[in-house]
Amino acid sequence: MLLADATISLVTKRTRTTVPDRFRRAAVVLGITAAELPDIDVLYAGSPLRMGPLGYLLHHRGHTHTILWALIGAVLIWMAARWWYRRSPDPGEQQWFATHGATPLLVLAMVGTLSHILLDFTNSYGVHPFWPLDDHWYYGDAVFIVEPWLWVAAIPALLWRPRAMAGRLILALLLVIILAAAWRIGEVARPVAMALTVFAVLWVLAQRMFSNNVRTATGVAAWATVTLVFFAASRSAEASIAERVLNTKAPTMTGAAVAGTLKDVVLTPSAGDPTCWSAMAVSTDGQFYRLTTAVVAPFPSARTVEDCQRAYPAARLQGDPLEVLRASTTLVPFDSSAAVRWRRTWAVPRSEMVALADERCEFVGALRFMRTPVWAEDANGTLTISDARYGVGNGFATVTLPGWPHDCTLTRAWIPPWDPPRSDMLFAD
Repeated sequence: MLLADATISLVTKRTRTTVPDRFRRAAVVLGITAAELPDIDVLYAGSPLRMGPLGYLLHHRGHTHTILWALIGAVLIWMAARWWYRRSPDPGEQQWFATHGATPLLVLAMVGTLSHILLDFTNSYGVHPFWPLDDHWYYGDAVFIVEPWLWVAAIPALLWRPRAMAGRLILALLLVIILAAAWRIGEVARPVAMALTVFAVLWVLAQRMFSNNVRTATGVAAWATVTLVFFAASRSAEASIAERVLNTKAPTMTGAAVAGTLKDVVLTPSAGDPTCWSAMAVSTDGQFYRLTTAVVAPFPSARTVEDCQRAYPAARLQGDPLEVLRASTTLVPFDSSAAVRWRRTWAVPRSEMVALADERCEFVGALRFMRTPVWAEDANGTLTISDARYGVGNGFATVTLPGWPHDCTLTRAWIPPWDPPRSDMLFAD
């Protein structure tokens, strides 16, 4: 909606003409369609084509979340919008569109599809936008999947734009729902919910006094500011984790103490709060694959990790996914600090992961998505593998693989070529 709003404002300013209602409708519908188009993969990922849970993991945010598809998809929906616009019975509107409206709509379509990929990058799920040239996953690890500050920043900037009262009421209701969820669902700390509410009221009152162009500009600026704050906090949290891992010597299989090698840090902020984060550190000493959970305070001089733990019960700080593996977790080999409080470590010989990948083709298929894999094999050879980012033992990121004989039908064509996030463990020296 903000993108469509910005497009209408720019066209009005550039052409110094009254933008026809037909163009406004086209811009809003096209903007929403473009922004959601990459998620068209839900129509085929997993169950619809009988690919199962693994198919969903591998194909959601897959080929349709690439720059290539974003550009192709943008052109397709722009062509559909242009066809619809040319059906206008008013020759004057058609001429206006050909002169002033066609190019802005094409730009809006491209920015809409590309912005979807950019926004998906900001969290810890990941995207691989450069396929087919690059099969790597890219992770932003910065923004909560449904960050309330982004909604509170954007909705008031749009609230006064719809000409129809129904449009304004829908936006106002959405804002109320977001604030109610912040207070009631339990993911947002009470002080944060209060800050969101006060800001929302003041922001609505401020937007009422602005012109349409200023509303658009301030809405985009507020959205960008929220995102940048969370990215700054994320980078600080990552640095705190790295310092603890690299400055602690952990015992190896041979008994010698060596500094760990940090391979990856998965970060998720508390909803609405850039000062308290949950983290998973993937590390190795060359022999063990270690997954360690932690609570991180990226700005310990202002708010320590103890403050975060007091403010958020464990379940509200995204919980500890390794809790269900209590019996198989080991002592955390890293030192805590004012910025980092470690929770649990799950460690297995790296050779076990390599052996499973050599023996079980379906295990490799799962590793093409799983960034923080944990697994268990029962006496019958049934292997349960989970991506700990989304829980262990159940949930959408858990795949159960049958025992002998192993089902290598997973090597069929629907397995995409994504590089396994933990290639650094499979192919480490």
